[in-house]
Amino acid sequence: MNIGKFEKVDLRDIWKNEASEFTTWLYENLEALSDAVEINLSQIEQERSVDNSRFSIDIFAETDNGDTVIIENQLERTDHKHLGQILTYLTNTSDCETAIWIAKDPRPEHINAITWINQNTPFNIFLVKIEAYKIDSSLPAPMFSVICKPTEEGKQLGQFNHERKEKIKAKKARRDQCDTLLVPARKDGFEKVFLGEDRWYAIRIRASRISQLKYIAAYQVAPISSVTHIAEIKEIREYKDTGKYEVIFKEPPKEFGPLPLGDDPSRSPQGPQYAEREKLERSKTLKEALSYDEYLIEKKAA
Repeated sequence: MNIGKFEKVDLRDIWKNEASEFTTWLYENLEALSDAVEINLSQIEQERSVDNSRFSIDIFAETDNGDTVIIENQLERTDHKHLGQILTYLTNTSDCETAIWIAKDPRPEHINAITWINQNTPFNIFLVKIEAYKIDSSLPAPMFSVICKPTEEGKQLGQFNHERKEKIKAKKARRDQCDTLLVPARKDGFEKVFLGEDRWYAIRIRASRISQLKYIAAYQVAPISSVTHIAEIKEIREYKDTGKYEVIFKEPPKEFGPLPLGDDPSRSPQGPQYAEREKLERSKTLKEALSYDEYLIEKKAA
């Protein structure tokens, strides 16, 4: 049995010039690329000028649905210049959201960049590796391999990550407005110390938050499960050598609310939390008082 030898061919041995030879060949032979990206592509224009600029797109193509596609070619390793060109073309070409970047050797950092763009922007970019092979003395044949592409799962992941980051920002925005230290208290300690001594101690507090705290509120644990008292803070000082703090009240605590926990027992405070007095006063439940939804809404409205 005779078996041929499969050999890799240098792309420059086939196409000496990227613009005049490879781009022209690809423009006339889009079928192989269409098969690789699983999109039926047809030619519109080669070296198409980008509106109001000196730049030109290697190949401007169209899908069966009438959507336009930018194709940018590079017979070398991917570089920042071509990535920048693709983004420039996409953002300056009306109603075009899809691009195909063909390169000999995609760099890992550019694979990461395209993956991020596909997940976090409306654009859809295919990064395609091109190689060429022959068997014995046969004519060389190009081979396209899709390295990364847009997917519905990727878009959903990007949306999830975006929402998660927005929630983190909202939580921070809420914390920055907090002026009240909320502490859980059992009956004995609450009556003896919070009410009896006008203080609360052995509390873990971030040192950077101390200056913004003006009040301390007590959440009485089950079966009461409510915020019932609040006091103005006179001083916050280190508590012995524990690395924790002691809060001294300016005057005896005042009755507050009560503000019940709400319908989610799992949200019961297990340690000190930061709150806003004004929001504690206008909320119907502690869950509502500790939420950060309004900061998300304000950001969306902005």
